[in-house]
Amino acid sequence: MLKIIKKIEKVLIAGILLVFCTILVLSFIDIAYEITLDIIAPPIFIINADRLMELFSLFLIILIGLELLETIKVYLKEDVLHVEFVILVAIIAIARKVIIWDFAKFSYMELIGLSTMILALATGYYLLKRSGLTIDMKKTKQDQDES
Repeated sequence: MLKIIKKIEKVLIAGILLVFCTILVLSFIDIAYEITLDIIAPPIFIINADRLMELFSLFLIILIGLELLETIKVYLKEDVLHVEFVILVAIIAIARKVIIWDFAKFSYMELIGLSTMILALATGYYLLKRSGLTIDMKKTKQDQDES
């Protein structure tokens, strides 16, 4: 029974990878299209600062997607969830938010919350790297036999 569940899990993860890759490719095509439209629109070869921030945001979303894709690939290959990758993806996602932060839209309390998240994730990442430990979510053979 466990072997069947494991095979179903592998098929689902492969499906997630396929869908995720498709989304990333389509997102890249969309960004290339948006940049092309911005470049050929008058004034030619000039992108205003607000539009540039939107484009940076789109690039960073693709970067986050690539990091998530890497996490899924590692899980599929090794059957291990690396906490380090998850923390890095969260740091990148919050860094994206900081980069595109609009001070006119959001309150200072939201900025304090964001900075608290950054500090917590950075501290967790630092402690994880400093300890030299890798948190391995993989079950051992003995744990699987007991299930």
